[in-house]
Amino acid sequence: MISRVADHCFWFGRYLERAESTARVLRITQQLALDGELPPRQCWLPVIIVSGEQAAFAQKYGDDAAEDGECVQRYMTWDADNITSIKRSVDALRWNARSVREALSLEAWEPVNDLYLWLDSEEAKAQFDKDRDLFYRTVRREVQLCLG
Repeated sequence: MISRVADHCFWFGRYLERAESTARVLRITQQLALDGELPPRQCWLPVIIVSGEQAAFAQKYGDDAAEDGECVQRYMTWDADNITSIKRSVDALRWNARSVREALSLEAWEPVNDLYLWLDSEEAKAQFDKDRDLFYRTVRREVQLCLG
């Protein structure tokens, strides 16, 4: 395998992990915020810290924005400036997959492409607004289909 293909395969796997992990953390934190008896800041600030985006988030939204779960979830899901957001991870994932398309199986390519197209659709945005839990589970399912 040439180094270019190996590099794209490495980043393909890394972005798969990042998209799934971010969706998992957001889903669990959302449940914790609803069920736990913690102040919102204690629920949502760790999500920003773990992603390594605390400085960028604070600069963009201010220090107090970490108390707003909706703001944190939108930032970690859709923000194009956030290199760890689900949207940005899936964009990079698909780019790496396209770069080594000849080395990827159809079973790996289809879920990645489907996830990319779905995230750009109005259906995904509506699902994010209506049923956050289902949205995060859909992201995780598509990633798992690729890994499987």
